[in-house]
Amino acid sequence: MSAIQEVQGEVIWLTGASTGIGRALAIKLASQGNTVIASARGQQALNELAAEHDNIIPLAFDISREDQIETVRKQLLEHSGHLDRVVLNAGTCEYLDIDQPDWTMMQRVMTVNYFGTINSLAVAMPLLEASARPHIVGVVSLSTVVPFSRAEAYGSSKAALQYFFDSLRVDLVKKNIDVTVINPGFVKTPLTDKNDFSMPFLMSSEEAADRMANAIAKRPAQFDFPGRLKWILKALGFIPAFWNKVIAPSLSVK
Repeated sequence: MSAIQEVQGEVIWLTGASTGIGRALAIKLASQGNTVIASARGQQALNELAAEHDNIIPLAFDISREDQIETVRKQLLEHSGHLDRVVLNAGTCEYLDIDQPDWTMMQRVMTVNYFGTINSLAVAMPLLEASARPHIVGVVSLSTVVPFSRAEAYGSSKAALQYFFDSLRVDLVKKNIDVTVINPGFVKTPLTDKNDFSMPFLMSSEEAADRMANAIAKRPAQFDFPGRLKWILKALGFIPAFWNKVIAPSLSVK
């Protein structure tokens, strides 16, 4: 087992911080001695989060709103002239009912998960470039490994992010900015609480945050967890007919 590492004394901006993984990660990073600027849409939830630790600063941001980019960047600058790391965690999930499809859902999910992440990065880049050793962390999903039932919108948005971050990593070598993609499996959050299907190896937000904080400190190109789910999905990906006709349908609505 590899040694546990910690990030300490940094300024970190974290999106999607009001619930679930983001909330647990904000508390974890703040407890390690970092200044965590926590963002989400709801100011009240952020204020409640900030009350949990002196190192957490609440900053409301609707990542789907491109018109908020300049305002949020100015607000970040009021707290710090730089960002050492940005953790792009905010996202949403909706499922497609193929018998009564809402095709507009595709755009809604992509607007938040993909373009919202781009908007957040547009906010952060100038502040990252002012850091001595900047780091971009994108939270994607193990759902990109194989196709899941009803996940056309969610999976597509996350697959787009995977490619975006992989490509971005290449272009940012010359700027000495590291890019890490984190692919969680099933984590108990308000979003996954709505799921009506089997979620193998489900873990708590706190356990997920512990693993992510350790990975963030090590700056890998990619970190997938839990390992058991990762390798099962990758193995099944080599036999797509079996996955598509037998396994994936069995994980659908119960």
